Amino acid sequence: MSDTVIKFDSVSKSYKIHERGYRSFRGEFTNWTKRIAHSARRMANAAMPALWNAEPIPPGHSLQNDYLLWALKNVSFEVGKGETLGIIGANGSGKTTILRLLAKVTVPTKGNINVSGKVAPLIQVGAGFHPELTGGENIYLNAAIMGLNKKEIDERYNDIVSFAELEGFMDTPIKRYSSGMYVRLGFAVVANIDPDIFLIDEILSVGDLSFQRKCLDTMGKIRKTNKSIVFISHNLSAVKGLCDRVIWLDKGEILKEGNPSDVIDAYASYMASKSQFVNDISYVGGKTRWGTGEARFTSVKVLNSKGAEVDSFTPGDKVTIRLEYEAYKEIVSPVFWVGLFNEDEVRIFGSYCNKERVGEYSINGKGKLECVIDSLLMRPGNYYVMVGIYGEVGNLAIDRIGRACVFTVIHRNDSTFEKYNGYGALGVVNFQHTWRKGTSKDINM
Repeated sequence: MSDTVIKFDSVSKSYKIHERGYRSFRGEFTNWTKRIAHSARRMANAAMPALWNAEPIPPGHSLQNDYLLWALKNVSFEVGKGETLGIIGANGSGKTTILRLLAKVTVPTKGNINVSGKVAPLIQVGAGFHPELTGGENIYLNAAIMGLNKKEIDERYNDIVSFAELEGFMDTPIKRYSSGMYVRLGFAVVANIDPDIFLIDEILSVGDLSFQRKCLDTMGKIRKTNKSIVFISHNLSAVKGLCDRVIWLDKGEILKEGNPSDVIDAYASYMASKSQFVNDISYVGGKTRWGTGEARFTSVKVLNSKGAEVDSFTPGDKVTIRLEYEAYKEIVSPVFWVGLFNEDEVRIFGSYCNKERVGEYSINGKGKLECVIDSLLMRPGNYYVMVGIYGEVGNLAIDRIGRACVFTVIHRNDSTFEKYNGYGALGVVNFQHTWRKGTSKDINM
C-alpha cells in the first residue's frame, strides 16, 4: 500500500490475568501462598478451568507467568494516508487494544508497529485530563500532551470551547463534569489540533444524539483533508458510512477484512445467529434483561401466517409475535410493548398494548397475547424483537428483554409483494406503492 501511515506486522498482545499493580508485604505473602497452592494442585494433576483466550499452564511455569490473556493474536494490517479504517467486533475482541497500541499507551508482546505522523487518540473518557483542574486548564493540559505549544493552544482555545458547547463550564473542575461533558471536551481538543492520524473509540456513544451527529459530521469533513482515521464503533451504520475499509475482530484475531458492506453484513449475520431468547430469571437486573420482577416473559415467539414458529420471512408476509408470561401477583393495568429493530439498532416498529391503561384490566398468573403484523414491510436483512411489561408506576419496567428473538427477512424472486413494489431501493421499509405516469393535466395534483 502506497503512503502507508500505520503498519501492524504480526502483532500479538498478552496480559497477565493476575498481574499486580503494586507491591506490598500482604500482596507478596498472598501470592507466595498462591504459588505454593498452585504447585500442589499441579502435582496432583488437577485440571485448571480454561478461559476463552488464555494459554494453558505448561510444566515448569510459575503462577506469575501463566494465565496469559491474549488480547491480540498475530494481527497484521495497514492504513494508508487519507484512509478511514473501521474496526468492529464483540466486546472483548481486542478493538481498544489496537488503539492503545497505536497511541503507545502500551507495547506489543510480539510483532512490530510502525506509525508515521502525529497521532490524536480519543480512546477513554477522561484520558489526558486532571479531575482537579478546570475545563479551561484541561484544554491546555490535554493539547500540550498531544504536542501543541501555548501559542497554538491560545489560537484554538475559543474554537475548542465553542465546539464542545461548554462555554459556561470552563472555570468548573472537570471532576464535576458528566461523562458526556468529558467526551465533548476530549473530542473538541482532538478535532482542533490538526493531527495526521485520528484514533476514535466507541466512547462517542456516551454523548447525546446531537453531539454524536456533530462528531460524525466532523469526522466526515476530516476524511476530505487527507487525514487517516481508525474508528471503532458498535454503530454499524456509522462505520459503513464513514469507513473505506473494515476489519472484523473476534477474540483477538481478524476474521474478515475488506469492503465495509461485505464485512458488516458477515458480522451482523454471525451475531444474529448467536442471539437467542434468554429464559432465565437470573437475567432480571442484568444487561440483557432487566425489571422489577413481579412478572416475567416465559416465551417470545415469531410465527408465520400458519402459526408455525419460523426464523425467516419474505417482505409482505403476515407475522405474529406471541408473548407468554407469568405474573407472580396481581398487576393492575399492565402495559405490554413490542419493538422491532434492525442490525444497526434502529427501531423500525414499536407498539403498546393497553398504553392508556383503560378499564380494570389486570393480570395474575400465566397468560399470553399476540401482536399481529398484517404485512411485513421491512426490506431483506436481520432483525430482532425487544419486548417489555410495564406497571402502574410510570414507565418502570417489570420485565424487559433486549433481544428476545431474532429473525431474517429474505429476498425471493417469487415474492408477489416484491414484484409489485420493487426491490433494491434504499431505506429500511418497503411501503406498498404504485407509480403513475403523465403530465400535470393528466394527474389531479
